[in-house]
Amino acid sequence: MGPDEVVRALSAVAAQAGAEVRIEPFQHALAGKGGLCRIEGQLVILVDARLGALEQAGVIGEALGELELDGIDVPAEVAAYLGTGHGQVKPLVKLRPLRRVK
Repeated sequence: MGPDEVVRALSAVAAQAGAEVRIEPFQHALAGKGGLCRIEGQLVILVDARLGALEQAGVIGEALGELELDGIDVPAEVAAYLGTGHGQVKPLVKLRPLRRVK
């Protein structure tokens, strides 16, 4: 599942939990990346549109960790994002055994 698909899947989970996901450009860099808030009684997850899809997924996943998700179908591919803000971590390099040098 690619980053854009993860954003869509997490947004669908948010909708089932009663939260709207809004991806909009933030006017000030100091505003942060986004998160869960309440606007006029409505739960909203605000996400800075200037972020890449992977970072957007992280913001949404972290915010979803603050919501009650019992009874909501969460796809296995995005479950790792909930509360942590990141998916499965894959090594960037292939590890090899160390060899002893004399």
